[in-house]
Amino acid sequence: MAIKITITDGGVEVEKILLNARKTIDGNIIISDHPDMNILLIPSKNKIVSLPKAELDDELYDSQKRLFDYLFKKGVINYDTVQAGNLFMTKEATIPEVVGEGDKIQYCLYAISNFIDQELPFYENMKEFEKEMENQLLEPEIDEYTEFDPGRHSMSKGTLPPRMVKYGISSIYRL
Repeated sequence: MAIKITITDGGVEVEKILLNARKTIDGNIIISDHPDMNILLIPSKNKIVSLPKAELDDELYDSQKRLFDYLFKKGVINYDTVQAGNLFMTKEATIPEVVGEGDKIQYCLYAISNFIDQELPFYENMKEFEKEMENQLLEPEIDEYTEFDPGRHSMSKGTLPPRMVKYGISSIYRL
C-alpha cells in the first residue's frame, strides 16, 4: 500500500510524495521502492536501517553508501553513526534530535523519497541495457556471426580428430 504524504506550511500545500511503504505494528515504516534494498525507519530508536532485498549483489553496498551520503548531505542523519547492522548486509544510522519546529519522520520520508526519485533512472537504464545485450546475443547482426557449414563440421566433431596419435599417458587408452 502506498503512503501519500502532503507537506504543508501554514495551511499552504508545499509538496506531495508517494512512497510504496508499510507501517508495522510497533510503528516502524518499511519503504520498499528502491530496487536493491528496503529502507526501515524506526522512530522509537531514531534510526534508519537499509535491508537488502532477496537478491544480494555487488551493487548493494554502493547503493547503501549513496543513500547514507545523501541523507547526511540533507542533514537527516549523523554521519559518524553510520555502521553495519546486526544482520548480514545491513547498514544503519541515527537520526539526530530536532532543534526547533518540524517533524523529523516527515523530513526523513521526504529525503528518502527524493533519493529514490534520483536513483530510479539509473536502474531503468540498467534494465534497458540488459535487454539490449540479451537481444544482441540472441539475434546478432549479419556481420557479427559466421555461417555454419554442416558438411565440414559433421565429419569431425570435438577437438581431437579420431585415430590421432596421442602422446603421454593418454596413449594407453584406445578409441
